[in-house]
Amino acid sequence: MSDRTVTESVRQALGDVQLPPLARLMMWHLAARLDVFEFREVKLASIGSEMRIRETTAGQMLTRLVAEGYLDEAPQRRPRAFRLMWSRRQSRAIAA
Repeated sequence: MSDRTVTESVRQALGDVQLPPLARLMMWHLAARLDVFEFREVKLASIGSEMRIRETTAGQMLTRLVAEGYLDEAPQRRPRAFRLMWSRRQSRAIAA
């Protein structure tokens, strides 16, 4: 394994720890709803009610998870649709 791969793995692990607790909890809830193949709608009212948080907070956490590479969002879809990412690797390199 190259030093670059190790560095990327460490950076991603630290990113997991630095996620807000609500974002980590949301990933736990979304794991039952989403998969890595097809985009599925996530309604803010539904996930907010399930997690007992406001819709605006749910929207912020979804946006953060997309920005951090945990979720992939379908472009221009309403309600918003997501799928789980196969990998959070940023490079196009094939894993060894």
